[in-house]
Amino acid sequence: MKRPNFFILGAPKCGTTSFASWLSAHPEIFMSSPKEPRYFNRDFQSFFRPRSIKEYEQLFEAADEGHLVVGEATTGYLHSLEAVPAILQYNADAKFLVCLRNPVHMVPSLYSQNLKSGIEKELSLERAWALQKERRRGVLVPRTCPDPKQLLYGPICSLGEQMERLFKLVSRERVLVILLDDMKIDPRREYRRALDFLGVGDDGRSHFPVENARQIPRYPRLAQGVRVAATVRKRLGIGKGTGVASIVQSWNNRRAINNLISPEMQEKLCIYFRDDVEKLSKLLGRDLTSWLA
Repeated sequence: MKRPNFFILGAPKCGTTSFASWLSAHPEIFMSSPKEPRYFNRDFQSFFRPRSIKEYEQLFEAADEGHLVVGEATTGYLHSLEAVPAILQYNADAKFLVCLRNPVHMVPSLYSQNLKSGIEKELSLERAWALQKERRRGVLVPRTCPDPKQLLYGPICSLGEQMERLFKLVSRERVLVILLDDMKIDPRREYRRALDFLGVGDDGRSHFPVENARQIPRYPRLAQGVRVAATVRKRLGIGKGTGVASIVQSWNNRRAINNLISPEMQEKLCIYFRDDVEKLSKLLGRDLTSWLA
């Protein structure tokens, strides 16, 4: 069995699903299914993760000698304090790809994702943002949310702090950073950068569909109900269901208007992330302060 040697660490809602999908179609790259095993971020509770290293490695059993790169894409790894050290202990030569975006846009997108998945119950971003102190203490956390840290939008979207921590653990030549802004402008260029970084040939891909675009549930309580059903099934050891839950979830989701937040909330986010964006700019050697304009 070929062990994973490549990890997309995050961040959530930064284009990781699209990038993992593009890479998985390359003949020399094998990506796990599911995309996010969530095995190494043990400091985050999860209802859905492999129970052992053996179960984790079974996700890669189909990789063969033609696959030079074997990877996965758990977006919670970047924010986790434990994931990267654990990965390096597992594979000291691993390579890492990180997708990043403007945190002012990332917050509402992550909030919508949490609503969609049923772990968030607050119907306004402003309210969810204001509850972070209480939720850090485990107060007002929906029972469908396995870990309160998943609802701490500020820390999760503080990408400068997370990249600083990563660069202290891993040499820069083993980390490729891709900005969502650049992916949107020229996805082929960024895809080629990733192939060069991974040491595989160009497969000539010219179509770059967007995966996991921002959606919100029509009925948030229905999304929570679907989440509860999936969690109960998992805990009881029941395998695949009838597919009804997936149909309901698909019907319940609708495309969101991107980053539609109030001017007051936008100003609040810009103030909160100013120092972190400046830190990220210095780390990447690129002026990103326009994100806060």
